[in-house]
Amino acid sequence: MKVVGVFIAFLSAAVLGIASLIIGACGENGAFGGKAEMSELTKENAAEGLIVEGEVFSVWDKFAVEEKEENGRTTTLAEYYTMIMEYSYNEEAPMFIGISSKDGKELSTLEQMRSEVEGIINDTSDSDDYTSLHFRGKLKKLDDDMLGFLKVSVSSLLGVSEDVAEEYITPYVIESYNGSDYMPLLIAGIALTIIGAGGVLVLILKDIGEDN
Repeated sequence: MKVVGVFIAFLSAAVLGIASLIIGACGENGAFGGKAEMSELTKENAAEGLIVEGEVFSVWDKFAVEEKEENGRTTTLAEYYTMIMEYSYNEEAPMFIGISSKDGKELSTLEQMRSEVEGIINDTSDSDDYTSLHFRGKLKKLDDDMLGFLKVSVSSLLGVSEDVAEEYITPYVIESYNGSDYMPLLIAGIALTIIGAGGVLVLILKDIGEDN
C-alpha cells in the first residue's frame, strides 16, 4: 500500500510537471492570453501585466523622468514618453499611452524619435527618413501622479483642457521588459517532470525485478 502511495505521488508530480512545461512554454506566446502585438493594443484590451511587442514609430513628448538622488548625485532611473497607440491612427481621434525605459540605448532612440516628431510639428524637418524602435514591454497602470503628468502632456499636444485630454488617454505605461513571467514555471515544470517520471520509472523497474 505504501508503494502505491509513493507511485501515485511520483505520477502526480510528473503530470503537474508536464502541465507546467506546457503553460511555461506557451503562456507568453499568447496561448493563455499573456501577450499582444503592439499594433493590436487598444484601450479596451489594455490590462495590468500584459506583455506587448512590436514596432514603435513615433513618440510625441517626454512627460516624466524618474530620478534617484544619493550622495549628492542624481541618477536617472527611467524616462517616460507620450505615444499615440498605433490602432488609433485608423480611428477618428488619437489615443495616447505612456512608454518608458531604463535602457540607455532605448532612451536614446526614443529621444531621437521625439526630436523628429518635434521637427515635423514645427516644420523644421528636412528628412524623409525617420527612426523606429522594436520594443518589448509590460503594461503597468499609471498612478495618479504619473497620469496627471500624461494629462498635461496630451492637453498641450492637442490644445485642450486636461479634463478633455483624459478622454484621449489609455491610463497605462508600457515599461520596457525583457524578462519572462513564465520562466520560473518552466523551470519548475522541468524539475517536477524529471523527479516524477524518474520516480515512476524506478518503481516500475523495481517491480519488474521483484516479479522476476
